[in-house]
Amino acid sequence: MKVHPKVLQDLEFGRVLEAIADKTRTHQAAELILSLRPTDDPDKIRRPLQQIDEYMRSEETGNIFPSRSIEPIREELAKIKTENYFAEPETFLRIAALNDLAFEWKKFLKTFGDTYPLIKEDFEKLRLHREISREIKSKILPSGEIKDTASEKLAEIRRKRKNIRIERDKLFHEAVKKYEKAGYLNEIKESYVDDRPVLAVNAGFVKMVQGEYAGTSRSGNIIFMEPDETRPLNKQLARLAMDERAEIIRILQQLTAFLRPFVEDLLLTEDFFITMDAVRAKALYALETGAVLPEITEEKTIDLRKAYHPLLLTENRKAGLPVIPQNIRLTPQQRILVISGPNAGGKSITLKTAGLLQLMIQSGLPVPVAPRSRFRFFKKILTDIGDNQSIENQLSTYSYRLRNMRLFLRLADEDTFLLIDEFGTGSDPELGGALAEVFLEIFNRKKAYGVITTHYNNLKLLAEKLDGTVNAHMEFDMQTLSPTYKLHIGQPGSSHTFEVARKMGIPRSIIQRAQQKTDRKKVKFDKTLAEMQRKLKSLHEQMAEIKQEREELQKQTRHYQEKEYLLLKKLDAFRELYETESKILDDGKRIRRLMDEYMRTRDKRKLWKQLIKWFEKEGAKQAAKPVKKPVKMKKLKEEIRREIRKENIREKLENLEVKRKNFTPEIGDRVRMEGSKSPAVIKEIKGLKAVLDYGKFTAEVPLKSLELIQKHTS
Repeated sequence: MKVHPKVLQDLEFGRVLEAIADKTRTHQAAELILSLRPTDDPDKIRRPLQQIDEYMRSEETGNIFPSRSIEPIREELAKIKTENYFAEPETFLRIAALNDLAFEWKKFLKTFGDTYPLIKEDFEKLRLHREISREIKSKILPSGEIKDTASEKLAEIRRKRKNIRIERDKLFHEAVKKYEKAGYLNEIKESYVDDRPVLAVNAGFVKMVQGEYAGTSRSGNIIFMEPDETRPLNKQLARLAMDERAEIIRILQQLTAFLRPFVEDLLLTEDFFITMDAVRAKALYALETGAVLPEITEEKTIDLRKAYHPLLLTENRKAGLPVIPQNIRLTPQQRILVISGPNAGGKSITLKTAGLLQLMIQSGLPVPVAPRSRFRFFKKILTDIGDNQSIENQLSTYSYRLRNMRLFLRLADEDTFLLIDEFGTGSDPELGGALAEVFLEIFNRKKAYGVITTHYNNLKLLAEKLDGTVNAHMEFDMQTLSPTYKLHIGQPGSSHTFEVARKMGIPRSIIQRAQQKTDRKKVKFDKTLAEMQRKLKSLHEQMAEIKQEREELQKQTRHYQEKEYLLLKKLDAFRELYETESKILDDGKRIRRLMDEYMRTRDKRKLWKQLIKWFEKEGAKQAAKPVKKPVKMKKLKEEIRREIRKENIREKLENLEVKRKNFTPEIGDRVRMEGSKSPAVIKEIKGLKAVLDYGKFTAEVPLKSLELIQKHTS
């Protein structure tokens, strides 16, 4: 699929790519992002989209993939293939860092790989070699210096250099003391030339110092002399330095030869991490803009729910301004949307939102829409947006637009998505409008899809008549005389020309004169549209109020039902307490009467007789109450079976409740609990419950409480 650069420019696709590229850690990944272009084959972007979703899940849950900036090694690896070439220590350290990162990923995916199956699948194609890092680190320090233990010869050379340097420094300091005592040295006493310590001799005493000339200060007052005592040792150190460099080169050549068989595997590893860097950047931008993976359908339908323009979203968020999402739906029955309404009311940004999101999804990028949104793929995306006057070609705006229309008429078909802003403008309104009518009829006859903005009433009327086109308007608040930026599909909108002019401070007398000069039919038509919009807005507000009142009533009903239930429970508890207390009180009174009678008569036999009679009477009452008999085994089994059947019925009811939500929970699904914003992944299903993986912890919850965010795809 080829998309003209002007289309990408009109829809500001490049700005989106730049925003994503800024989140990469390697320039190679940034180049991958900036080279993205739309495809008309959905199969080419399904897997990349799923991998982005897996990376988003990692960021959301806190199980973040091991990540660090890696330095490019491709050019160095290509040179390593050449015989007798040796790489520098810094190159080997970059290779070791890349190899270490690969083993960090291996460890990570061993634990969490089931959560990120597509990324894991690509990673497992790599051939890793632990000995690469081990060998490099055995030779080179993190600072880039070759280790003393890299070879026995290197260790011996460095030992000799250290001992000779100690002996030389001892002799040099003895020379400094001797010539300082004689008064031949400058106050700085000593310096270094080519890594050799030298004496700083005052120019007048140079012949008094035994040594070799090594240089002069800028002023000429100081002559630097290498004393005879240290010259032989410095020569030995110079030879050892050459031997050391030769041995280091030999070690690097040996290390390079060791790596040569692994070059192709390392190149694949680097490619993988560059790709993952690009995936990470896309995921971070998606999270920043609230983007998701919508459904990509084979049906010829576009259904954008709560769609945001990502650039406007980020800009307004920084400025603390709100962004109004739009719902845009195109189907075989209403393929072309004709949007009208006031200037600066949001028509153009709505059109650009539809076009930019289409480019993004066809380029394999998540889009800021509600999860249940649906996209189809187009083979051609064509735009005619803004003032396109061409000075170089000496074309007027209208000439340029006519040339565009000629191209659109030739290319338009059912796989074409047209985005035309201010359709028909640039020429005489009546003549340009008439020509635009014919264009619209042809686009509709060719079954092209599109979003068109216009102020022309004739196009609004035509959209009402043509099967396949539908009017829409941007809402306008007549009380504040300002746009609300909300799209309403189904009715055309007024341009509110005179209302906007009134708000901008144009005197009423001038507006009235303009109205008198305007065709009465046009003014009446515009007023009718404005009145329809006002009534529609009022109806929407009433419906919103009714919905809110119904929800409030339901909430109050639930509240009172809960309150009634609690009161009944308390009443039962009080009744039981009252009956118990009353019985205790009656028994107390009976005992008191018996005690009073005994104190009066002192008749023990009568007291015992009355007590026994009372006890027997109470015992008979207790015996009359039903007593639960021991349950026999057969009866117990039957009761258990009944309970199981009840459980099955309950399970079926709950399953129906789950299915009522239009999805069947499966392991790997991305979900959230009702009333919660935290996403999780279904790790396990236990009957009517699911074990959710939130990354840092798991939780067991009822299946019926879950809402679907994204279905798992194997």
